[in-house]
Amino acid sequence: MSNHALSTLIEDEHQIASLLIRWGHARDSDDWETLAGCFHDDATIHISWISGPAKDFITRSQVMATTRKPGEHIRHVISGPWIRVNRDRAFSRCHANLYIRTTLDGHEFDLQSWLRFFDLLERRDNIWRIVKRTAVYEKDRLEPVDPRGVPKDFFTNMDLSAFPASAKFLCYWLLRIGLSPSPGIISVYSDQERSLREEGEKGLGY
Repeated sequence: MSNHALSTLIEDEHQIASLLIRWGHARDSDDWETLAGCFHDDATIHISWISGPAKDFITRSQVMATTRKPGEHIRHVISGPWIRVNRDRAFSRCHANLYIRTTLDGHEFDLQSWLRFFDLLERRDNIWRIVKRTAVYEKDRLEPVDPRGVPKDFFTNMDLSAFPASAKFLCYWLLRIGLSPSPGIISVYSDQERSLREEGEKGLGY
């Protein structure tokens, strides 16, 4: 690889990594204009509560923000991505932690979800943006902020049988706030995850 080609590759990877970090900050700070700028107009997103156009994700996220109660928050912590670039297309994988402070039955809880983002990206008009973002879920947990006063049978009576083990508490929380979990949630080490890897390689032309 020539020095020029190596320099271009490094710059592409830097721009993409910055984009993926920017997505998390924009989503968590209600910066909808910046969030929209992370996606191409025809982009799609596939996560725990929506599978469809990225534009719908942004619109519904705005609605969710209007119902947020004092003290509640959502934070995405994005790891350094593994990026592969071929000309104007890229395939990225990164780990992410989703932290949610929520209130259930009058008690504060912390919900944490471990996941991976698989991203297909394209450079159009010399700008890198996401074309398809898919979350792959690993595990999650739900803990009371202050266990005092939380009924002892709170978790005993919690029916999680309908949800994938990798996102069971996240799905429970979605139902409690009036959202329906996506039917096609992808878990780690599954055939669906392997298909995502193959799709990424194919998108790069390999």
